[in-house]
Amino acid sequence: MPADRHQVCADLWRQGLGGQELLARQTDLVDAFVIERFLSAEAVRAAGSGIALIALGGYGRRELHPYSDVDLLLLHDQAAEKKMREAAESILYPLWDAGFEVGHSVRGVSDAVSFAAEDYLFQVALLDARLLAGSESLFHELLALHRKKNIEGCRDKFVRTMNSLCAERRQKHGSHAYLLEPQIKEGRGGLRDMQAMFWIAKAVFGLNGLADLEDAGMLSPDERLAFAAAQDMLTRVRCRLHCLSRRKNDRLFFEYQEEMAADFGCQDEQGMRAVEHFMRQVYSCLQTVAVTTDLFFEQVQENLGLSGRDSRELELEQGIVARAGSIRLALTDEALAKQPQLLMRLFYQAGRSGLPAHHRTRQLISRSLHLVDEAFRSSRRIAKSFIGLLLTDNPLPALETMLETGLLTAYLPEFLGVESLAQHDLYHIYTVDRHQLQTVAELAKLRQAEPELWAAVAAPPLLCLAALLHDIGKGQHADHSQLGAELVLGIGQRMGLNSREREKLAFLVRWHLYLPENALRRDLSDHAFVREAARLIGDTDMLAMLYLLSIADSKATGPSAWSDWKADLLAKLFLKVRACLDAGCTAEDALCSKKSEAEGAAWLREQIAALFKPGEEIRMPLAELPADYLTSFSPEEVARHLRLHRDQAALLQQKVLLFPEEQPGSWPLLILCGDRHGLLAKICGILSLHNLSVLAAKIFTWPDGTVVDVLHVKPTAAVDFAEQNWQLVEDDLNRAVNYRLDVGLQLHSKLESLSRKPAIQRLRTEVIIDNSTSDQYTVIEVYGGDHLGALYQLTQTLSDFRLSIHRARIATEVEQLIDVFYVTGEDRRKIEDAALLAEIRHALLHILGNS
Repeated sequence: MPADRHQVCADLWRQGLGGQELLARQTDLVDAFVIERFLSAEAVRAAGSGIALIALGGYGRRELHPYSDVDLLLLHDQAAEKKMREAAESILYPLWDAGFEVGHSVRGVSDAVSFAAEDYLFQVALLDARLLAGSESLFHELLALHRKKNIEGCRDKFVRTMNSLCAERRQKHGSHAYLLEPQIKEGRGGLRDMQAMFWIAKAVFGLNGLADLEDAGMLSPDERLAFAAAQDMLTRVRCRLHCLSRRKNDRLFFEYQEEMAADFGCQDEQGMRAVEHFMRQVYSCLQTVAVTTDLFFEQVQENLGLSGRDSRELELEQGIVARAGSIRLALTDEALAKQPQLLMRLFYQAGRSGLPAHHRTRQLISRSLHLVDEAFRSSRRIAKSFIGLLLTDNPLPALETMLETGLLTAYLPEFLGVESLAQHDLYHIYTVDRHQLQTVAELAKLRQAEPELWAAVAAPPLLCLAALLHDIGKGQHADHSQLGAELVLGIGQRMGLNSREREKLAFLVRWHLYLPENALRRDLSDHAFVREAARLIGDTDMLAMLYLLSIADSKATGPSAWSDWKADLLAKLFLKVRACLDAGCTAEDALCSKKSEAEGAAWLREQIAALFKPGEEIRMPLAELPADYLTSFSPEEVARHLRLHRDQAALLQQKVLLFPEEQPGSWPLLILCGDRHGLLAKICGILSLHNLSVLAAKIFTWPDGTVVDVLHVKPTAAVDFAEQNWQLVEDDLNRAVNYRLDVGLQLHSKLESLSRKPAIQRLRTEVIIDNSTSDQYTVIEVYGGDHLGALYQLTQTLSDFRLSIHRARIATEVEQLIDVFYVTGEDRRKIEDAALLAEIRHALLHILGNS
């Protein structure tokens, strides 16, 4: 066996071998190496004929992956016992020297059998035992005694222990096959699930392999073929993953996926990237294995009578019964053909009862999909049952089974486009199909948690359908929201929705990202934007549906997509738009709105004045404070600013003052100082140096030149608020604004000291300049790769163009930086000069290109 296993793996891969052949060839190479050492060892010859060298586990099955352990058992009789230490060393040392991880034990027959009775993993390893060299009689004696003592009469215990280990494994490595970075060996649908099925088949029924399982009626011919193809694919994936990692690695980490896609011959086509095609194949295989093995385990449980549940039968409706903890179709294939609506009614009852579909019922559904024809899809009665399922308290298990059996894609052919579709980013943790099911589940939780908000929804069925279908347009080379809106019009028509209902459903799908995207990127105190949002959404019913859908979608996406900060911004946007709608405020009412804004500012001045004692000094007259500043803060916050401005007047002439505050989701930092050019860039740079990421910024300059900035930040390291050295942050701010600290140089040095990993997802790089969204400001949206100091470079560039930044929204979604700046030119007006706008865009793109 060559010492360079990586070269061996590469050579075998280039031969284009199938999965099992790859393993067999690798096993043969190790066999030759190990057996030669065994036969040539003087200590082995001295021990006589009482030794057997046995391969266990994956090595015993001839399924040795490139960097997997080589598991060996040195079996001996009593006469050879004294020679075993030398014999073992003569075999193990060469293997260790060659770089193999070796699992080994040295035992007599009775000792091995006794140990197997106590150690379940050794017990199943013996099921795969294979004689490499030495005494055949000793080997067969071991197998016979092991079966007699540990297998026969212990089948129930064997299955229960296996089920327990499978449950523990899924808890640790993932309970579904849709994870962003799937565990190819230990996760659901992985190679360990396959082996658990084969172990039970061998130990309980004496069946060896897929052919035996098919002959015994435990797998259909189609199931066997699909399973074999999945096994081959996942085996090849694991082999290649070991070689790329150059170690025993069974998790398909994000950074390997694109290279793996190329190795498997995938290409960019049909509007999808090569890596998405590859991961779709992987997820499909994992799902095939998961469904097949789950059905097998249920059959075993039932055959052995291990379910231990009440066998009494309850008829839920004609043809559908509940028995022994599961729901079943109680009719033949022929009877079902006459009542195909029972396919959907079963899942409606499953959603209501919370009971899983019995394994034979699932098989019956899968082989009855031909009944799902155009008449079935266009039946209003069936649509009512389907929507009824979506409205149950816990629809997810039933929807997952619908997807696994093929009924969901048969009923909604549009769903085929997103089935097992990977989303190659660090944002989504599920495939598209599973994400949409999870969104329905999150919506059901919101129905319980937000009953008042849910009560404002006039058409809950439309909202649930939108949750299920909001990403149905993904996987095509198009705007998925727009394409999805077109697709759901057809789905709605089939389901019997009227034209108004179809339009609402399409609107929800088309604009399902509107609230979360704008909550993060827009200035929520900008009345023009709020009016435009109100005009687009139209009424409070649609607003409530979009808001609930936004929350459910974000929570179903993954932990990176939901936070206290995002929840707070989304709630604020919802409340502002609702208030605007309640007041009849639309984009056409701009003049009226300006009047009401002025009236609102006057009212706020009255509220602020009431917070001061009679005769209490205020150095900045309330009448001079800008309206947009007043409407951006609560009266209490403005009063605090005014008191600090008064009490710290002397210090404000000399330095920058920092007032941090701890709040859930983010830490607001109030910064007071005299105005100076490039201030925001220096602030952002210093915060980056102190590992603080800026989420949003409100930036104001009072008529007397006092800067009042509030920046919301979060730590990039695991640091509590009290642990952050705020005094040092303030000191560095003052050094920077007084030109005693070169912020750019410090950031460059820090960046050089960090190991910058290349982005592992395709990032959007774009600069959008918009003069229509805001009445007062030019809005500059910047999309690029996030890195330390990026915000400093961008704000410094804007400062170099003599632009004033009045608002900023900083939304980093995993690796994707999204910065939105509200700016004016030197004349404090929007920038209308096309040539200047082009220069600004070019400069910002240059920064993004070099990041």
